[in-house]
Amino acid sequence: MTTQASPKVTVLMPVYNGASYLSEAMRSILSQSFADFEFLVIDDGSTDDSASIVQGFQDPRIRLVHNGSNLGLVASLNKGMALAAGQYLARMDADDISRPTRLAQQVRFMDEHPGVGVCGSWVRFIPKENDYIWKLPGSSQEIRCWLFSGVGVAHPSVMMRRELFVRHGLQYDPSFTHIEDYELWGRAIRFMDFANIQEVLLDYRISPEQVCTRHEALQLATVVSLRAERLRELGIDPSRDEQRLHEAIVNGKSLPDADYLERAERWLVRLETANRAAGLYQADLFAKRLLGIWFSVCLSLSGTGRCSWQRCQASALWAAAGASLWPRARALAAWMTRKKGNAVPS
Repeated sequence: MTTQASPKVTVLMPVYNGASYLSEAMRSILSQSFADFEFLVIDDGSTDDSASIVQGFQDPRIRLVHNGSNLGLVASLNKGMALAAGQYLARMDADDISRPTRLAQQVRFMDEHPGVGVCGSWVRFIPKENDYIWKLPGSSQEIRCWLFSGVGVAHPSVMMRRELFVRHGLQYDPSFTHIEDYELWGRAIRFMDFANIQEVLLDYRISPEQVCTRHEALQLATVVSLRAERLRELGIDPSRDEQRLHEAIVNGKSLPDADYLERAERWLVRLETANRAAGLYQADLFAKRLLGIWFSVCLSLSGTGRCSWQRCQASALWAAAGASLWPRARALAAWMTRKKGNAVPS
C-alpha cells in the first residue's frame, strides 16, 4: 500500500489485537470529508486478524507498518511520530469512530490558529447505553487548569502540529505507560497553545478491552508523581496524608473519614490561595476548575447524606470562582437531576 509523498495530515493508529472494531474505525477515517491524508497504521505484533483486516482495504492512503513483535503503545506512538509525513498528526484508536468532518474541522482550526500545537474536541462515549458527551474546555488557559489534576484533551481526538513537537523534542515517555498522553501534554503546553473544538468529533468506545479499563490501578498509581510535582510548582510540598487526600479528591473517590468533606474543602481553598500567590494559572479559571471539583465531591457524597446542596454552596470556593446567580442555578439544576457529568458550574 502506498500513499502520497506530502500529505497535509498523517492519521496515526496503532493496533494490537483490535480486530473487533478495527473495520469500523478505519472506515470512519477513510470516509472523511477531508481527503489529503496518509493513514499510518502500526500493527504492534497482533496475533489476531488485525493485519489482514487492514490489508483488505484497497486505499492508497493506507501505510501499514509491522512492528514484528509487541512493543507496546508508547513505542508504537513514538515510531509513528518519527515516520509521519504530514504537517499535522491526528491520533486515532482502533476501536473509536471519527465523525465525517473531524479532520476537515481540525485542519481548518489549526490553519487559522498557528500558535495551537494540539487541537482536540468533545467526545461522545459509546456504546449507546453509556451515551455521555465529555465536554472539554476550549481555551489553552482553561486546558492548563485542567492539566493540573487530569487530562484537558481527549487523546484519541487530538491533532498535533508535528513541526512543534519535532522542534522541541517532544515524544511520549515510556516511563509513564498508560498515562503517556497526560505526561506529554504537561510538557508540551509549555511550548504551544492547546484547544478543543466545542463539538463532538469522535465517538470514544468504553469497553473491558480498553487500556484505561484494564490498567486503571496502575494509571492511578503512576499519575501520583506528576500530580505531586504540580503541587510543588504551586509551592506546596504535600505530606503523605495530603497527597492521599489530593488523589481522593481529584479521582472522585471519597475517603471514609467522617470529616472528609471539610478536609476536601480546606484543601481546595488552600490550592486556590496558593495559586493566587504563585500566579501559575489564570486565577479565575483555576478557581473555576477547583469549584467544579468541589461540586463533584459534594455531589458524590449527597447520595450518602454526607452533603446537602446548602452545604455545597456555602463554600468560599463559589466566591473565589466569581460564580454568579446563573452558574449557581445551573449547578442546582444539575444537582437535582444527579447528572454528574454535566454538573460542573460554568
